[in-house]
Amino acid sequence: MIKKIIFILYPLVLVFLSVYTFSQVDLNLTLSSNPFFQNFQKALIYLGYYQRPLSSVIFLLILLMLFLIYAFILRLSQKGKISGRDFILLVIISVAILIFSYPAFSYDIFNYIFDARIVTHYGLNPYQYKALDFPSDTWIRFMHWTHRYYPYGPVWLILTLPSSFFGMGKFIWTLLNFKLLFSLFYLGNIFLLDKILKHTGVKNRVYNLSLFAFNPLIITETLVSPHNESMMLFFLLLSIYFLLSKKKPFSYLALLFSIGIKYITAVFIPVYIYFAVTRKSSISLKNYLPLFFWSLLVSIIPLFYLREPYPWYFVTLLGMFVLVPDLVLVFLLSLGVTIGSLLRYLPFIYFGDYQYLVIFLEGILFTLPVLLAITIYLLLFRKASLNRIWKFPFILLKLK
Repeated sequence: MIKKIIFILYPLVLVFLSVYTFSQVDLNLTLSSNPFFQNFQKALIYLGYYQRPLSSVIFLLILLMLFLIYAFILRLSQKGKISGRDFILLVIISVAILIFSYPAFSYDIFNYIFDARIVTHYGLNPYQYKALDFPSDTWIRFMHWTHRYYPYGPVWLILTLPSSFFGMGKFIWTLLNFKLLFSLFYLGNIFLLDKILKHTGVKNRVYNLSLFAFNPLIITETLVSPHNESMMLFFLLLSIYFLLSKKKPFSYLALLFSIGIKYITAVFIPVYIYFAVTRKSSISLKNYLPLFFWSLLVSIIPLFYLREPYPWYFVTLLGMFVLVPDLVLVFLLSLGVTIGSLLRYLPFIYFGDYQYLVIFLEGILFTLPVLLAITIYLLLFRKASLNRIWKFPFILLKLK
């Protein structure tokens, strides 16, 4: 009965989410001149910009429904009541609905689009030219960060060029091409996670895969307002898969591709140097993946100091979490990060700007769920002492 309800409710919630995203359309962006769509967009923009308290309540309700459905899917899959076919159907539903959503919670995809446009339309190098160098281009009206040069690796630029080229200079087609690109990598990440889990003998792969595929943060940051962390994760997973398959040269190449997206996964270079020189005939995922997870977590912490704990920073981390879900602290941290990251959007939706109060509330809403997760972890181990708190990184790295 619950399974049937989930299969009815989940698509409906995704449709509501997809429709809601259009309440956040930039006022300088016209998506279509169609009168019906204009009326549709006008009503939603009125909600998003001029009925902010109501918009905030709707956003919270959508998040609540996503988390409840996520919890039920995990419970059902844990009991073996969601088959592989059911899982695939739910994934297809996610992609089919959200590919048409508006990237409501971030402007990054517009920067990705224009960076590629500098190459495909102007024939210039985005490492040397920025969006502000093209003041007559109407596509910069709804962009943020127009003053910056290309900040990513060359692999990411190459991946985006076909989507830009086949957009044929039309913004809507280009946007859909980019959403399609991100959707394919979302599917690719699920595929690689399945291959790795199968390689390591995980019996209930549907449960592990559901931890990633239906996580509200993953849905939001890879399908709704997608970020290139999804691609960085793909090549990292591909590298791990090749590593486990004893194809070290391909593994190192895939890692270079991951680094060539956004550089963060360069933190794994020392680990791979060890793998290159070790004489062990096989590499145990069970032993080393906690090290991967912890290294990745450490690598993104400086970003919180330099910028903010943006939700998309955790996409790669949550992908790695699927491979080590049995670690209690990792599970609780992942849940806390997911809740806190999505709640960070609430102050801006309510106030509509980035005044000091909004930034302060974002920090509070992110920090509290994470601290709660750590507190719950410590309460689960009543004998935990201050010494144990300092030792928890080593608990993660403990080899079995």
